[in-house]
Amino acid sequence: MMVAIDTLAVAKRLLAAGFTDAQAEAVTLVVREAQDIDLSHLVSKDDLSLFATKDDVRVVKDDIRAVREDLRAGLASARSDLFEARADILKWVVGAIGLQTVAIIGAAAALMRATGH
Repeated sequence: MMVAIDTLAVAKRLLAAGFTDAQAEAVTLVVREAQDIDLSHLVSKDDLSLFATKDDVRVVKDDIRAVREDLRAGLASARSDLFEARADILKWVVGAIGLQTVAIIGAAAALMRATGH
């Protein structure tokens, strides 16, 4: 369905808004040319499957929601795994520090016995 544009009215509005005559004429020409562009080669009138229905949009929205929930669940799981890994690392570090402390005290005690102090 083609709707005619009143180019004179468009030009008058542009002039009233402060456009120069040349600017108003150029904008009006561009609008008219845009209206005349043949877009029929982009979409076949017989191929309505290219157009999304409200149901199509709803399905996509539902899919997006499901993916978002999956991502949130995955993120929560990853956070839990990260906290668990941190706890394990902390246990190992504290254990290593404790072992080193015992080794240093033992070496100091052995050194003191060897030197007679």
